[in-house]
Amino acid sequence: MKKIFGILAVILFSTVTFAQENSRKIVHGQAMNDSVAVQDVVVFNISAKVGAVLKKNGYFDIRARENDTLVFSSLLFRSKRIVLSADDIKSAEIKIRLQTFTNQLTEVIVESNRNLKPISGSKQDIIDKKYVDDGQSSPKNTVMPTNVTENGMDFVRMYKDVMKLLRKNNPNKNDLTSTTTFTELVMKKIKYSFFNSTLKLQDDEIKLFLLYCENDSRVVKVMKSKSEFELMDFLIEENIDFKKLTAVEKK
Repeated sequence: MKKIFGILAVILFSTVTFAQENSRKIVHGQAMNDSVAVQDVVVFNISAKVGAVLKKNGYFDIRARENDTLVFSSLLFRSKRIVLSADDIKSAEIKIRLQTFTNQLTEVIVESNRNLKPISGSKQDIIDKKYVDDGQSSPKNTVMPTNVTENGMDFVRMYKDVMKLLRKNNPNKNDLTSTTTFTELVMKKIKYSFFNSTLKLQDDEIKLFLLYCENDSRVVKVMKSKSEFELMDFLIEENIDFKKLTAVEKK
């Protein structure tokens, strides 16, 4: 009898899971910024446990439904979380505005795109990115939640430290940020919870960590393997060195 109930429970769970996945549809969107072209960004649907790499000009397609949470992680832009509304799902294309790191990270990342012209938009947005607000112009709302950690990681310094090491290990490679094949593989096979819970990475660190992994010579061997466990072992091993490299003392 217990065996029968067990089988029925598995069938019921599978049916519910299939119904939930079937209720999701492909959502089309574009991540945007007023002053810098959007590139090197990954997006997770942490509710559906799927991910994708943004295409040229920030376009993306991801399976989602109302109340799903999307997480954007990038080298150049601050991570962003959004909860999809019913209007987002019905929309032909949702627009997501990303903010650059305020510490002028652009000067060390957009090396191969120096002729890019700013995207048309509000000049005030550019001014807001150039100068830091004071307490009077942008008072802190202590009631609303935020992903920013007080006196936490200096992601700009972290980025520069990682890029310095990658350039040292790859002296003949001019563009260290263009390889996305490994990242695309990881996004298809590895869930957001693995980065968040197992590797203990913050949203702002995920894309930088993937870049760090991409420039390891063992990536080619890992990509040829069909074992998901081997991929996970590689990421765990890489994360140990990544954590050592990016360790920054809290002020």
